[in-house]
Amino acid sequence: MISIKGSSSSSAAEAKANILPCRIKYTGPASSSRQLWNPTSQTATDPNSAETHTSYFRGRKLVGTKLVVPAGYQGRVLVSADSADASLQSTGNQKRETRYEDDDQDDEADIEKSAQWRTESSFSEIMVWGHEIAVDQTQDGVVRGIEEWAGMAQILNGYHAN
Repeated sequence: MISIKGSSSSSAAEAKANILPCRIKYTGPASSSRQLWNPTSQTATDPNSAETHTSYFRGRKLVGTKLVVPAGYQGRVLVSADSADASLQSTGNQKRETRYEDDDQDDEADIEKSAQWRTESSFSEIMVWGHEIAVDQTQDGVVRGIEEWAGMAQILNGYHAN
């Protein structure tokens, strides 16, 4: 069973969730004295098109599409409640675990150990960025995954948002 401590999203700090079209192989805090990420938004002149967001990352133009967390759901940033795991995450000193086929007997113990989570922050929207143009919401794997996950959760839980 998974438990989330600090489950009240109103008490959690508000975060801005961004999904970038790149990989960043660092998980620790960024100590920078200046702002490196400064997205701008522009209202569309065509009433049928959505508001666009533009930013530049490492010299590449990115165009963002805003996804709102569906009604009845909460977006949260979770960290391990285990203090040893939390200290590793905050310093960015995580090591990738190597798993072998004969490690199956330890899977249940691993599940029990990683089942305690703490809410670090919450978010109500996710900005999905694409290179040069906005992502195609019907084709993008991230956008479709989020929408399909919400639909599957409704089916499994018997919940229908109105």
